[in-house]
Amino acid sequence: MMMLWSAKLALFSVFATMSLVESAVSKRSGEGNTTLVIDRSKQTLTFDGIGGLSGGGATSRLLVDYPAEKQSEILDYLFKPNFGAAVQILKVEMGGDAQSTDGVEPSHMHAPDDLSFERGYEWWLMVEAKRRNPAIKLYTLPWAFPGWVGQGSGSPYTHPELTAGYVVRWIEGARDRYGLHIDYVGVWNERPSNGTYVKLLRRTLDARGLQRTQIVCNDGFADICETLSKDKEYAAAVDIIGLHYPSDYPTGSDARKRQACLELGKPVWASEESSSYDDLNGAACWARVMVSHAVLSSFTASIIWNLLGAYMEGTNWFGSSLMNAVEPWSGNYQLMPVLWATAHVTQFTEIGWRYLAVGEGSGELPAGGFYTTLVDPANPARFTLHVVKVGRDHASCTRPSLPSFNVTAETVTFRLGAAGEPVRRLAVWYSNFEDFSAKAAEPFRRLADIVPDAQGQFVLTVPVGAFYTVSTITDGPSHGSHGVPPTRSPAFPLPYTDNFDDPSRRYAVGQEARYFTDQVGAFEVHEETAAAAAGSTGRLVMRQMVPDEPVAWTEVKGVPVSLIGMREWQDVRVRVSVRMPACGVAGCVGVRVDQDFAGGFALCVYACTNTWAVSTGGPARSRAPGPKGVVASGQVPRGGVVAAGEWAELSFAVVDDRITEGTFNGTALFNGTLAVRSLDFGFAAIATNGWYEVAFGNVTLEQVGPRWAAPLSAPASSPRAGAVGAPLCARPCTTNGLTSAADEWELLPGFSIRNVASQLCATVSEGGRPGAGLELSVCSELQAVRGHQVSPAQQFRNDYTRVRNEVVSFTAAEGGLLLTGNTDGQLTVAAAAAAPAAAAAAAAVPSFAEGAAAAAAVWQKWAFFPSTGQLRNQYVADLHLGYPMCLSTC
Repeated sequence: MMMLWSAKLALFSVFATMSLVESAVSKRSGEGNTTLVIDRSKQTLTFDGIGGLSGGGATSRLLVDYPAEKQSEILDYLFKPNFGAAVQILKVEMGGDAQSTDGVEPSHMHAPDDLSFERGYEWWLMVEAKRRNPAIKLYTLPWAFPGWVGQGSGSPYTHPELTAGYVVRWIEGARDRYGLHIDYVGVWNERPSNGTYVKLLRRTLDARGLQRTQIVCNDGFADICETLSKDKEYAAAVDIIGLHYPSDYPTGSDARKRQACLELGKPVWASEESSSYDDLNGAACWARVMVSHAVLSSFTASIIWNLLGAYMEGTNWFGSSLMNAVEPWSGNYQLMPVLWATAHVTQFTEIGWRYLAVGEGSGELPAGGFYTTLVDPANPARFTLHVVKVGRDHASCTRPSLPSFNVTAETVTFRLGAAGEPVRRLAVWYSNFEDFSAKAAEPFRRLADIVPDAQGQFVLTVPVGAFYTVSTITDGPSHGSHGVPPTRSPAFPLPYTDNFDDPSRRYAVGQEARYFTDQVGAFEVHEETAAAAAGSTGRLVMRQMVPDEPVAWTEVKGVPVSLIGMREWQDVRVRVSVRMPACGVAGCVGVRVDQDFAGGFALCVYACTNTWAVSTGGPARSRAPGPKGVVASGQVPRGGVVAAGEWAELSFAVVDDRITEGTFNGTALFNGTLAVRSLDFGFAAIATNGWYEVAFGNVTLEQVGPRWAAPLSAPASSPRAGAVGAPLCARPCTTNGLTSAADEWELLPGFSIRNVASQLCATVSEGGRPGAGLELSVCSELQAVRGHQVSPAQQFRNDYTRVRNEVVSFTAAEGGLLLTGNTDGQLTVAAAAAAPAAAAAAAAVPSFAEGAAAAAAVWQKWAFFPSTGQLRNQYVADLHLGYPMCLSTC
């Protein structure tokens, strides 16, 4: 299929205001307007819905820790019809005991003789979705499988009868335990499918009374379609083709494979889509694909990853969601523009409606953009028109890439064909995802109704950034509201304690403990036996329950570990009770830990050997310390015994560049302090050294050291700091999740960088020449009527999604140079360097107060930390750059 947005379209320049948009929808057609026909008799593809994905993985984890009232409000925004997103499909991960992006979701069968339908939160989420919308469709997909399914092969297909039985038990559990019918089941996320297994899965579903559960294949890429075209039995077992992040503009072999999908005669879905940060850019991406996928690719459903950003800031792909909920301690949640983009479709359509054919009610707008019309086949008087026009700078999702194109504002006349009853009135709902001004209206608002003229015609003025919904459904849809959410409080509350036995928290057996998120393994709350509990202080403990290495979606990195806290933490004490089940098994605590446990520090004690070790990163997956990464090790002093099956207490603390505490049952394991590098930062953790049932209890997290009292950043050196014209520089980042007026920023959707305290924006000075510095000035983005009017001196283009998960370049529109810092504190724009200069030594952390060493390190990539608003020069500890440096006022 060819792209009709061509380079010959003029460069866009939109000056229409919202008042013009509102008045335009009531005007009659004028000269020069394009007329597009809506013929309700030309119905084609069946609409299968718009959905959201919980999982892939652990993306809804923190929702279950929210206060009940706020939890219910969030669920309403996601599922309640005519209120918020009102998603029509809920896709959930079938937990498989392995990391699947932001954490581990536990399996219902850790072992072949183990079965529980109480673990995790996806069952509960499906029940709540159905309670609000009984018509919602349910869809499950495995990302991983417990190790026993593969019998040591690392593949779920070696023993297909085990895998089919395992998957069907989950579906039966949903039915028998919760009264849920699973409408769709996938094969294996983004991994090759297998004909023998899929055929057997179909037979097994049918034999167990699950004939209505349809198989989606293969939740990945279009290669599967050529395979299915050569195997009729395999193709017959598959009901729906599920593609991830499919391009509307395939070329070469991709175009051939896509054609093979269409020729199968089955519905084709974008069964995972977007993965884009949920600001106005993410909303523009999602609005585009919901409409363009039907026009250009004949897709009949789109499912966004992910449904809810309820996973810790500082883990992978943060905030690629309909809304965010990361503060169960405060109850705060954030309604994002992507949620309202979804409402444009879901509140005005139903699964089973039909698309009108391209050219007969759907298609491409003459000056760029797309439109579709969906009609109720049982009553063609009910229909909804969607019109979307998004500029190239804001239309891109994280993947795939888009070709170049231009769009311009236009006025379009729509004419209702003779088929169907006359239409007296049409409701109009509107958003603009490229209006970044401070006075921009909230997305998804109702405008004045349209009354078509005697010829059935009506006019829309369509500016760049527009998303219109025009519908015969005039009553029901709403911009729902539960009022203003509680004030944001991103700092994790310290001190924090949990013995897992507090009746007020009502832990259910098999659940994760509050605020913990498993990254490898499954740490579940379980009852202790009388003998084991004798040494603990509670009846319930948290125990690692995965017995062997799972069949994973991605490589299993490191050892079983569960995280808690903030990515920005540095000076923290962790105290925990631990019980190891056998000799050689280690109980571990960690501080400054990153998601993979590759950084930070761990203290482990090993049962029976009476040894301990402090390491950089997590322990080796072995029954003895190291040797890699060991900072110090030794024997437990004073005849201490690390006994298997008995409870002991570990305490571990790090302050600045010193490990200040490491104790076993109150006895110090080393004399004085241990010198370590100061640049690591990250979560607190509990862990073990393998697939063992290590139990943990009585967790305490506390602040330690002096750096919690005041920000680390030096006082502003300029009397103009924070004022118009004040220079910007790089300074050591404020630590421990504290915020500072000097280094707290917002990344605006028009690619400006705004200082929170002053509300001024970073601006390239001196015309953007190489070596030019930066200063604060009034934010043009917030004054612009449309985002393309943002001053080039304030635009720093970046990957707006990945910047929250890794370091990325910031390219100044003024001169096309990169935002560049060095450890002297200088901040400029400069041409791309072949390679950053290395710091003299990783252990010698640069001191801002003393000035940098002769060979100052240079960087041209940055990462954004949402909890603190810091724009840092590293996402994980970078030995070449030393202590993290932040964009700062000077």
